[in-house]
Amino acid sequence: MYNACIIGAFVIVYLFIGDNDKLFFWLLIIIILFIFSFALNVGMHKEIHKKRMIENALKQSEALYRGVINNAAAGIALLNQDGHYHYVNATLCQMTGFSQEELKRLTLFDSIVPEERQESVMHCREVWEGKDAWKKCEKQFRCKDGQSLWAEINLSTVCDSGDNVIHLIMIVLDITVRKKLEKELLYQATTDFLTGIDNRLAFMQKAQEEFSRSERYKRNFTMLLIDIDKFKSVNDQYGHLVGDRVLKEVVKAFKLVLREMDVLARIGGEEFAVIPVESDLMMAQTVAERIQQKVLDVVVEMENTEKIQVSVSIGIAEKKELDLGVDDIFKRADDALYEAKNTGRNRIVVGNELVEDIGVCNGNP
Repeated sequence: MYNACIIGAFVIVYLFIGDNDKLFFWLLIIIILFIFSFALNVGMHKEIHKKRMIENALKQSEALYRGVINNAAAGIALLNQDGHYHYVNATLCQMTGFSQEELKRLTLFDSIVPEERQESVMHCREVWEGKDAWKKCEKQFRCKDGQSLWAEINLSTVCDSGDNVIHLIMIVLDITVRKKLEKELLYQATTDFLTGIDNRLAFMQKAQEEFSRSERYKRNFTMLLIDIDKFKSVNDQYGHLVGDRVLKEVVKAFKLVLREMDVLARIGGEEFAVIPVESDLMMAQTVAERIQQKVLDVVVEMENTEKIQVSVSIGIAEKKELDLGVDDIFKRADDALYEAKNTGRNRIVVGNELVEDIGVCNGNP
């Protein structure tokens, strides 16, 4: 196009100027410069227009990106190598109650409850150093109001064009409701609904944990199985509601003897199990005797002023060198309990040994 303009200008100048070479030359130069200047301005205008279009597209893209990030259902943050927040979205601020400025003055580790910080430092380091491509974990976040929320955290890396890690990207999901539901379901699955103590499932799990710990650290392990004597007659004579009251009162008596660390469970209708943690046989016998006496002190009063008292039979077993697991100990304790009930009730039997009765009539319900 520009070549055609120059040729056209040359023809026009030649027709009007004729043979005046000098005038012709300078006029031609002026026209050519004018055409080049015009073309340059047109080109610059196009470049400026193109640049503005690119800038507008970038602004729109950034606005879209920020809109998506800020309105995402998950909390999103960019972390520096030391754990400081480089960027946080609005959702993470809403979750924690902190503003963006407040969070940027903190590290991720400041945001997590103290007992979980060290593990969080390790997770971040492993992802940053490439030992793990990504990391998924569950942590408790501290909120500005002093409360905490359960969060599922996903960590991965952000790299530059040279494939160098420049940030960690963290995606945070609020799982507080899920954790609460899990806790409730676990409680229902492992708790005796009537007495509020552990059920058989929970007892066997905890018993296995205590057995493994006793093996690892060479500690004592003993088990008590307890049965309320003639409990069926209570239900038959007074009804199951009264029987339930008796069960609850007996459990209260157990708790007066046992420590917080001890394991107590209802493993059957009127049968209970106890692990006095790290207790040897002599200590276990003492616990059994105290339980037996506390149960004898239980009095359930009826509306007609009638009073119900009960006694318990107890079987005790301790871990032996050849025991392969909890089941071996449980069986010996169960056999001892069976012997206690079949030799008069209200007794404590340790293996084949009979602990002296404490002088309560076998006629108790």
